[in-house]
Amino acid sequence: MSAEASPTYSVVVPVFCEAVSLPELCSRIHAAFQRLGKDGAFEIVFVDDGSTDETPEIIVALARAHDFVRSVNLRRNCGKALALMAGFRHARGAVVITMDGDLQDKPEDIPALLAKLDEGFDLVNGWRTEREDSGFRKLGSRLYNATVKKASGLALHDMNCGFKAYRSELTASLCIYGQYHRYIPLQAALAGFKVTEVPVANDKRKYGHSKYRALRYEGLFDLLSMLFTHKYGLNPLHFFGVVGALVSLVSLSVVGFMVFEQALYWLGFGAAVPNRPLLAMALTGLSVGMVIFFTGFVCDFILHHQIRGSMASILELSIASRTEAGGVRVKPTAPGQ
Repeated sequence: MSAEASPTYSVVVPVFCEAVSLPELCSRIHAAFQRLGKDGAFEIVFVDDGSTDETPEIIVALARAHDFVRSVNLRRNCGKALALMAGFRHARGAVVITMDGDLQDKPEDIPALLAKLDEGFDLVNGWRTEREDSGFRKLGSRLYNATVKKASGLALHDMNCGFKAYRSELTASLCIYGQYHRYIPLQAALAGFKVTEVPVANDKRKYGHSKYRALRYEGLFDLLSMLFTHKYGLNPLHFFGVVGALVSLVSLSVVGFMVFEQALYWLGFGAAVPNRPLLAMALTGLSVGMVIFFTGFVCDFILHHQIRGSMASILELSIASRTEAGGVRVKPTAPGQ
């Protein structure tokens, strides 16, 4: 493939200190596309996530030896999410495949992902039916996937598998950071893309050790954030308004009862209200409720002006059209282009 030609397939591989694995991985990816008859139609984009070993030098050597290898280097270790975003930005293929660089994902399974993608899906997620990890990691993975399925309704067995195939318009619409790379299938499904999965093999790690902790509770916070943003991202007042109104109404009811009791006291019944802590709590609750309500109001006000200024790009990501012949997704053009 010439340097000027745009490949059909881009294999994005984020790596951090995986120097020993890369030559074999590159060779096996090449062999997988040769068997597909796509020898000149793919590229490998290695994204070096601030490695401290010989990974950058190995990638440079591979790029010199093979014209299908490209290198993206991050200045420091930014994490897998930003490494993937950098790879998506530099990928030129209409189909993007992501996989880890530790040789646990098998390039020989690439044809299965692509075959499923050709059935009309936008994202095909790998499902590691036989994970080569410790029992503790497997247990954590089962709990994680069960939680995501219960909370979101997306029925995937292995949400966090890094071995995936995407259409490029999906990768162009993604915004992942922190640990959001673990929820790419969920983000795609919430945006209206068609998501499925296929079983893939999972080999034992040949070199080095895993860069991730077995227990990563932060993912639960990311899940809550993503679901909240999806439901209320375009109408925050629907959430803050309801919460603020409930707090305010309860507090206002207590204040009303206190006013009634004070009136009785003036008539010679009961005790004086101002000396009771419940009154201070009710007035504080009323203030908090109003602050919550106006927070949603301000969010809606800001969001209105942001959306009004970027409506063309929002429509471009939201509208999906397909050709009648091949069912291939066509990227719509923004007005004025």
